[in-house]
Amino acid sequence: MKETAKMVTAWMEENGVSKVKLAEMLGVSEALVRGMLSGERRITSKRIDALSEITGYSANELLGIEENNFAGYTVMLRGGSKQLNAKQESVIMDVALLANDYERLKTFIN
Repeated sequence: MKETAKMVTAWMEENGVSKVKLAEMLGVSEALVRGMLSGERRITSKRIDALSEITGYSANELLGIEENNFAGYTVMLRGGSKQLNAKQESVIMDVALLANDYERLKTFIN
């Protein structure tokens, strides 16, 4: 979460947003914002989603999660704060491969 705090702090500086203003935007206390940015308080998934809306960064960017590429298709996590487990990755890979096969088959039909 250190990277998240760095990104949010940089965004605040670039946009002239104070901790007080960010706290208002999040609907939390300034003390909580200070704690999240200093690493003393955990940034919950709910707060990650709110920070994503406020800053314009995707939840994946805030969490430092790279995009997942499967068979030429990019998979972005919705809800942002969940990482894929092995079974989910396997299912997504199967779907991506099927989509890839479908695209190839369309070229033969047309």
